[in-house]
Amino acid sequence: MIRDRAPKSISITDEQYKQVNKENRRLAEEWLNESTHLSPNSISQYKSAIKIFLVWIHETFGENKQIHQIKKKDYLRFQNSLIRRGLSSGGVKLKRSCISSFCKYIINFYEEEEDYLTFRNFVDGVPNPTLNKVYEKVPVSEEESQLIIKQLTEDENWQLLALYYFMYISGCRRGEIVQVRREILDYAPVEGKNYYWTHKIRCKGKGLEGESRPIMFDDKAREYVNKWMEARGEDDNPYLFVTKYNKSVNQIKISTVNDWFANIISDIVGRRVNPHITRASRSTDILNSGLNIKMAQKLLGHKDSSTTEKFYDLREDQEDMGGIF
Repeated sequence: MIRDRAPKSISITDEQYKQVNKENRRLAEEWLNESTHLSPNSISQYKSAIKIFLVWIHETFGENKQIHQIKKKDYLRFQNSLIRRGLSSGGVKLKRSCISSFCKYIINFYEEEEDYLTFRNFVDGVPNPTLNKVYEKVPVSEEESQLIIKQLTEDENWQLLALYYFMYISGCRRGEIVQVRREILDYAPVEGKNYYWTHKIRCKGKGLEGESRPIMFDDKAREYVNKWMEARGEDDNPYLFVTKYNKSVNQIKISTVNDWFANIISDIVGRRVNPHITRASRSTDILNSGLNIKMAQKLLGHKDSSTTEKFYDLREDQEDMGGIF
């Protein structure tokens, strides 16, 4: 670990939020309702972030402080409070993006109202937090991956085995794996190839639909999925990975994937392994095998290979520097 991990995100209760200035709440709820360009996941993140900010305003300045009265120095205090709390630079930047978007909405639609005639985006001009990292990215080695597969097989944890291997071999994201439907077992391999395509899956992008793409998987993934489906039995849920509770079968959530990696996969390996590292591990393995970075880019669904190279190439020695001496 590079630095101490930040505490879990601030939890805002309904009672706390009810104490917030009514006009501030009205504006925030209106803005969120009109932000149809955002994905459902972004809406959820923005809703949490704006609540944290508005509660901070209430607790710092009292119930009468309105958004149009907030200045740059006030926002700087808020941002610094997050940094002192140990929030990662990524977490701080998410809240910056949310609050800046809120300010822009107010400027665009309330600029002619008396209270907002001189209102400015108070996030502008406040420096971004210095980049920091909580954990060093360490790819899952072949030995570690085999250990995970062996242990999950012995435990007959067929769902997690199928999910882990599927995420690795396809290089898919957490938000993509939860969308895979069981119908993929009816799909034929790509003609003349040794792999399959899934149905189209929403990846990243704006709005409710966003961007979509199919993801690739191989015969081994199909074998593990079949094992899971045999153990799962009959139900009407169309999704491949599910949770069962009180006879109710529901599509798995991203938070469940996170929990499984934190509490089961990490325990098997003996170190922290998060779901996203499977993408970087797969990409790194492709590059270590001598294949072109464009192959990794296509598998991971990146628009540009520079993203793959910058964030998903975890090789220790990417260049041989011996020749310069």
